[in-house]
Formats: sequence, structure tokens, C-alpha cells
Amino acid sequence: MESSSKDPSSEGELPEDEGKTDSEPSKISRLLRTEFDAKYQIVNLQTPLNAFMSGHYKQSFAFFTLRSRLPVILTNVIDTLTRDKSELVAQFASNEFSQAAREELKIIIGLISRLKYELQTDKSFQNFTGEEPDREVWNNFISNLPDGERSFYKASSLHAECYLHRKLHSFLENSVFLKSYDFFAKVKEQALTDSIDDILALTKYTRRSENSVEVFDELVRINMWSNCNDVATDTETVKQSNRQVLEKVANTDERVLVNQAAEIWRCLENPKLKKHKQVDFILDNAGYELFSDFILAEFMIEKGLAEKVRFHVKAHPWFVTDVTERDFKWTLEYLSEHADYIISLIGKKFLQFIDEGKFELAPISHFWTSPHSFYSMAQMDPDLYSSLQLSKLVVFKGELNYRKLLQDVCWDPTQELSTCLRGFLPSNICVLRRVKSEVISGLPEGVGQALSGKDPRWMVSGSYGVIQFVDGTREFGY
Repeated sequence: MESSSKDPSSEGELPEDEGKTDSEPSKISRLLRTEFDAKYQIVNLQTPLNAFMSGHYKQSFAFFTLRSRLPVILTNVIDTLTRDKSELVAQFASNEFSQAAREELKIIIGLISRLKYELQTDKSFQNFTGEEPDREVWNNFISNLPDGERSFYKASSLHAECYLHRKLHSFLENSVFLKSYDFFAKVKEQALTDSIDDILALTKYTRRSENSVEVFDELVRINMWSNCNDVATDTETVKQSNRQVLEKVANTDERVLVNQAAEIWRCLENPKLKKHKQVDFILDNAGYELFSDFILAEFMIEKGLAEKVRFHVKAHPWFVTDVTERDFKWTLEYLSEHADYIISLIGKKFLQFIDEGKFELAPISHFWTSPHSFYSMAQMDPDLYSSLQLSKLVVFKGELNYRKLLQDVCWDPTQELSTCLRGFLPSNICVLRRVKSEVISGLPEGVGQALSGKDPRWMVSGSYGVIQFVDGTREFGY
């Protein structure tokens, strides 16, 4: 769930004009923002406690995402289509249909431009009218929203972002020539190839046999920080971060606000759960993070903590860098065919795990790309919920999954995570997440206040992380 633009939270930049001199351009910018706020009823407040995150609140990261990040994503897509027009026509259409493909591409660019305009002018969500397989789910969802929560800035930001990405993909799936195109495929591939040195280092670092809670704890922390490799982050900062984690992962301890890795370990080791030998990963980003997911899953398999690890991917391109089926398979093929012997070997090993049923790509579900929070899964997709009930542990990766677990609500940070799940507990739950929005729960008393005093932007900086666990065994009567 990442933006293809640089994330100010990772670069020390401030939204709007904070910290700048009161120059003439900044005065004009402030005036325009004031007019925007008045026109779309934006209030200059932080998100109130227990409210949905929303662009309605100007001092929220939700507002900054809608106002600054999402328009850049759409602009980047338009620029890519314009720049690669000839290449795309040659790839997806034969010579006799090249002109038709060019016309269709022009139409798609126009649709994206209109979506950007609708975002920037707080227009209402529009029904899906094409051949989308989840059309009915989305249209029912939109029609059931309260009247005042059906536009970009007035809706929950989770709903607004999901709607935007779903609309963006619908332009392709309803096309004639570009149905199989992924706007972000090259971005995701580069996220892996640019990290190849770190992939090699992680591979070498993890070739050991210790089956201990200490090793597991270290691998979990490495996996959680691997989310630094989303494309919203500066590349050099990413590489430095990876190496620091590998060289001395203990240096990151003070930035892990909750670390329940030992409880996760005990869950996996629990002899009472032997009939549940499956672990499910609800994936986040492609690239280095997906490779790190494979490494953690490999440890679980080889140490007897699981007999099978199932990976859940998105049904279509989603939030720029989220893993799709194509990304999953491309990554394994790329690794197995790499010129470096060690990388090729680990890639072939993962492919062998697929052949042996130790790794498995879970059936594709459109629930992961729906606007619904996870507490509604049992009602909206009972088959998916039932499949997760067969798991010993369900691992939720990254920011978007965390927001969907907590319904994108501004909870009191000390509220118990199990309470915030609102009954969603198909199995034992593990959450690995870098904190990049004001949605968080399960922190010890006083931690949030102390961090706010030291670093007012700690919730959106991505500099802190959580490794959380919710025990589902009581739910199952063990």
C-alpha cells in the first residue's frame, strides 16, 4: 500500500508550508488552501478520537494523502502511458489494430484525468458499470454509504483510497487491448532488482540452523522493517536501513513499540495446535519485502513450525506496490534464473517448495481489494474466513492491512488490539507493520504521549514499527 511519489514522512519534509518564510508564493498557496477548505468543508483539526480517518480533518495524514499523494500517483500513471504509448501499442495490439489501440489508450488517459479531477474536487463516488467481477459488491457498498460519506474528502480515507485504486484498474479491465496491463509492473520489478545486493546479503545472513526464539525474533524484526523498501522511500536510505538491520538488528529495538515475537513463537510451537500446521501470510509489497516474506516462511517450514505457508495476493494491481499473482510468480522466476549462484539457488528452492506444497498461492479473493474492513469478512466472504480458520497463524503485513483490521479508526493508542478487531478472529493473528498513519492500538500506557513530545510526526514517519499478536485459542476452545 504505497505511493509511487516520494513520501514526505520518510524524508523529513512537512506537508503544506510549515517552516517556510512568509513569501508571496506561500501567501498565495495559503489563500488557495483556505478557499479549498471553505468550499469542501475541511476543518483545521486532527482526527478526533474514535472517528474514521478522513480528509475532512486537515491536520490528518489522510488529508495530506488525498490532497498531495494520490494526485501524484495518477499524474505518474498518465505520464507513463503518454511516454510509453508506442511501446504499449506494439506490445498489446497487432499492426492492423495499432490505430484502434492508440485511440483506446487516449480514452484511458482521459478517464484517469477525469478521476484525478473528481478526486481534487471532492466529487461523489460513481458506480461501476463495466464487466468488473466485483461490480455488485462495490455498487452495493457505495449505495449503502451514508449520504454525507460518498465523496473523496467526506468518506473514510480507507474507502476513498480503495475506491480510487479500484476505479483506476477498471479502466484497464474494461478495455479491449490493455486488459492484462499493470500500470505499476515496472515499478514493482525495479523494487526487486534495485535491492538485489540486499537480497544476497539477507540470503547469506539467514543460512543457519538455530531453531530458537531469539533467531525467530530477529527474523520477524527484519521482515517487519523490510517494508522500508516500498517505492515511497528514498533508495539510498532504504539500502542503508537494510544493512543496518542486518548488521545489528538490536539497534532498532527502541523503535519497535510493541514486540510480541515471543508470543508468536509460543503459538507456533504450541503442541495443542498440531492439527493446524498451516500459516497464512496476507501480503503487502512486492520487491524486497516479498523476498523477506519468503525467508521468514522458509524458516517456519524448515524448523517444523508449519507444514505449509499460504500466500494471499491482491486480485489485481492495488495501491501501486501490492503483490499480485503475476508479481508473485515473476519474483520466483527472476530469482531462480538470476546470474548469481546463491540467489538462483534460493529461488529454485522456493520453487521447489511450491512444487512440494510447502509454499502455496492461496485462491484469489476480491475481498482483499474490496472497501470492506476485515471484521466484515465472515459475512462478505465466508469461504475466505473459513479457510483462515484452518490456519495456525495468520500474518498480516503492512499499513493497509493494519488499517483494515482497525477499520481506519483513530483509536486510543492504548486500546487493546483484540477489542479494535471487532470480533475478527479467525485464528491466531500476527501483525507486522511500520507505523505510517494515525491508526494504532495496543501500545503500553504512556508510550504514545512520550513519542508525541519527542517526535510529533512519529505516527506518519515510518520510523517506528509494531510486532503484535492476538491469541485466538480461546475462540477455538483449546
